[in-house]
Amino acid sequence: MADVRLFTAIHIPETPFVNEIVRPKKIKKYKYELAESKKIADTLFHYIYKKEEKQLHCYYLIADLEDALERYLFVENNDLYDDFVSRFWGGGQRYWESGMDTYLDVKDPEDVLNKLKHAHSKHFYEEDEPTPLCHIFGQQMWHGSACLIANQTALIELREAIDVALEHKESRVGLSPSDGEGYDLFIKCVEDDFEWGELEMPYHDRECYVPDETEERSPYNVFKKYKHHLD
Repeated sequence: MADVRLFTAIHIPETPFVNEIVRPKKIKKYKYELAESKKIADTLFHYIYKKEEKQLHCYYLIADLEDALERYLFVENNDLYDDFVSRFWGGGQRYWESGMDTYLDVKDPEDVLNKLKHAHSKHFYEEDEPTPLCHIFGQQMWHGSACLIANQTALIELREAIDVALEHKESRVGLSPSDGEGYDLFIKCVEDDFEWGELEMPYHDRECYVPDETEERSPYNVFKKYKHHLD
């Protein structure tokens, strides 16, 4: 039976890799036990960490054996995510989320390997490939028009992200406006009986509509798998 979970990749090229184990320099500050370690391929390792009876799956991907900078850790998005990845931040190290979100079946190593290879390959653009540019203009007021203006690259990535949301309920895609200031678009697929009253209205003209700030109706509250990224 499949066990599919959402994973977010962080770029960790400067983290020591000792005896096939990733060893963050600040690991002594965190109470994580490495419960299981498995080599799936020469370029992929599966780790299961434990903390206070909770488990966290991670996959360490060596995207290029010849390039020491091409090292990524795909971390399961659960309640331990923020605390676990915080060990990699700071200290002048070049660590960051790399925008390769992937749903993985932790019970199917071959599927994991294939999907991570795909996620890495599609993350980079060829020199002659356009950047995914997308401007989203929301409604200013009721009956107002909304506009989405994007190039073909962005629309294709949006289509793929929508397909992921249809299958797994949540997804995100990295896009950019024309000034190059990239942003994440989070997508949520809700059920037909969703309580729309849980959301504030999406209007932007504050002369026409001002949300009731005494009520917690932020769209961020609707996301479950991405709540760590939207808090």
